[in-house]
Amino acid sequence: MKQTEIKDLASLDKQIGLLEQKKMIMEERLANNWSYLKSDYGTMIRKTVFKDMQQEGRGSFFYWLFKIPEFQSSIGRTAEKLTIKLENLLGKWIDKIAD
Repeated sequence: MKQTEIKDLASLDKQIGLLEQKKMIMEERLANNWSYLKSDYGTMIRKTVFKDMQQEGRGSFFYWLFKIPEFQSSIGRTAEKLTIKLENLLGKWIDKIAD
């Protein structure tokens, strides 16, 4: 930040006004960033936990787990559907917490 020479009360008032303007701009920017974070919090958490889960859980950790032949044969398609529903339910639950 550059320093300006303050010679009298008028220049002091001018600098105070400029600083107040900068403060208001920074507060507005902070409020906008906070709103953005709150609106996207659920999505960020979901993407972090489920690594970009796709429609119906394809590409998610749970889907990958069911691609293992031994695991898939022991549990079956019903468990896969239940797990996908659980993953979607967890995603909705995270969204509710974020709001």
